[in-house]
Amino acid sequence: MSGWAPVTWSAEQTRDWWRRWTAAPEVSGAEFRVIAEHDDGSCIALWLVDTVPPVVLLGADGTAAMIASSREEWDGTSTRPPLASDFTDYAHQLSPAPAVRTATPDDAEAIHDLITTMGYDVPAASVRDRLRALTGPHVVFVAVAGHGRIVGWAHVLITHSLIAGTRAELGGLAVSAEKQGAGTALLTAAERWAARHGAAAMHVRSGSTRTGAHRFYEKRGYTVVKTQLALTKPVRS
Repeated sequence: MSGWAPVTWSAEQTRDWWRRWTAAPEVSGAEFRVIAEHDDGSCIALWLVDTVPPVVLLGADGTAAMIASSREEWDGTSTRPPLASDFTDYAHQLSPAPAVRTATPDDAEAIHDLITTMGYDVPAASVRDRLRALTGPHVVFVAVAGHGRIVGWAHVLITHSLIAGTRAELGGLAVSAEKQGAGTALLTAAERWAARHGAAAMHVRSGSTRTGAHRFYEKRGYTVVKTQLALTKPVRS
């Protein structure tokens, strides 16, 4: 199976991955033993609910399925279609993070609605035009929940300067009130994209009054390095 590699994760590794996958900091992941990992971050694990545990797929996009009734069946089967089971219902109860994909101009209206929740007055048409006009090493991700509903977006870009050199910056991130793990899923996607483009770290600028956003980033390993005064001035050609 292309992209898959066998692994033997420790309980700590499993716990940390499961917390990211569910966006639930209180879960332990003790009901799983991960046996394979995909390049995209998906995992195959034994679901420890029986003396002969079934094998389940935990997709990086939040999907979940039982794919074999036992490790023996998994090892001996080359074609592994998902099996009907109660695992999907179980996984659904854990509210896995929304799927993350690259934004298109058709997502402009939903992104616009989320931008307004940040307090910015940007016309929906401008959002569409800006999505189309982005050039260089940029990407906009959207988090998609059930029925295709967009519940968050994030913009990440690579910048170059004489002082800082090459680095990744988060150009913006917003999620709906329900959250559903969208913020974590988007930030993870942005960080992976940045790493693939040669960045050693992600840099975030956040308004001094956005204390909730500060806590969000700090809980995910970000540290405050300095405070700044932002200035602007209209210019004419």
